[in-house]
Amino acid sequence: MSNYLPTDLVLEILVKLPVKSLVRFLTVSKSWRSIITTPAFIASHLSNAKNRTLVHEKELHSFLTIAENGPFGTFNSSSNLEFPFKSDRTFRIVGSCDGLICLSDDEFRDSSQCSIIIWNPSVRNHRVLPNPTINPKTPHFVVLGFGVASHAYKVVRLVYCIKPNDINFSFMQLVEIFSLETWSWRKWGEVDLTPPHVFPSTTCPSVFSNGVVHWLSEDDSFRRSSILAFDVGDEVLGDVMLPDELAACVYESVLMLRIFVIGESLGAVKYDRDNTSCDVWVMKEYCVRESWTKLYTIRLLNVVSRVIGFWKSGEALLFLDRQGIAPYTDRSVRYCLVVYNPDTRQTKDLGIYGSGCFYVNSYVESLLLLRAAN
Repeated sequence: MSNYLPTDLVLEILVKLPVKSLVRFLTVSKSWRSIITTPAFIASHLSNAKNRTLVHEKELHSFLTIAENGPFGTFNSSSNLEFPFKSDRTFRIVGSCDGLICLSDDEFRDSSQCSIIIWNPSVRNHRVLPNPTINPKTPHFVVLGFGVASHAYKVVRLVYCIKPNDINFSFMQLVEIFSLETWSWRKWGEVDLTPPHVFPSTTCPSVFSNGVVHWLSEDDSFRRSSILAFDVGDEVLGDVMLPDELAACVYESVLMLRIFVIGESLGAVKYDRDNTSCDVWVMKEYCVRESWTKLYTIRLLNVVSRVIGFWKSGEALLFLDRQGIAPYTDRSVRYCLVVYNPDTRQTKDLGIYGSGCFYVNSYVESLLLLRAAN
């Protein structure tokens, strides 16, 4: 009997294997390596990837992925991701697309000195982006986003600065885009902002959905919200309008409103003023203001709790401060993640603990950046 396997059969087998196995196979066979490292195979493997949930505990520098395919409050498997390098700096996740995670340490550093990193934990490879080209000398702040369109991965950087020699405190918006394909920054343009000035929030992470990066924004009176949107494919900036119930928040706290991806749609969570409940909204038809719909209300427990993300099924993920239940002297386990079922209004502890600085996003294993790693 011949030991030869037709190439089509080999492809059919390899494309269904996990990334960890494929990485091992790179050293087994030159012919397999030549298959696995081709762009066509990497794209085909990605199209078969199963969705997972990425959980990042920022203060503890821990990364965890969860396969949430089981019934309510259970998951099939979880795995820890090894941070790509040792650092005393605190990194946050800018965004996650197709197995690539964009990291930055820009929260407590000058924007011209911060690092932006593209990391694929599945193939254990990362690359540090070159320094941005826009670094104004005048006071300014920066927001970042990460997205993909037609297999083109981009980091978008929005810079807001006071116009020089302008006593009226007018502002200018400067935009540059980093393309992973060309591995370079490119200036997109600049816009003079007219009152009322609307700025993206620096405390709310960006959200990528429908090929568009979104930032929750508010005017400079902190009395009305909107969503700034950047189309990654067409490279166009625009707005996604919120219904009055969400847009007309009186901002006693910038934490009253958050945007998320819920299922495949753009969503939002609005907290009441005394933080005893929150409403979950979803935009059922993208960019149609009238399609915003309130799905359900979560009655928050008598402990500090916040929604930090959603399962693909639409169930909310919250973190709870267990200090309100029992005293915890160890801050690293004081907070826990729970999943909330809107039908039964029950929560279930996921057994994930931390210091409270959680971030949740969708994640898939992929072979992107594989060739650079080998």
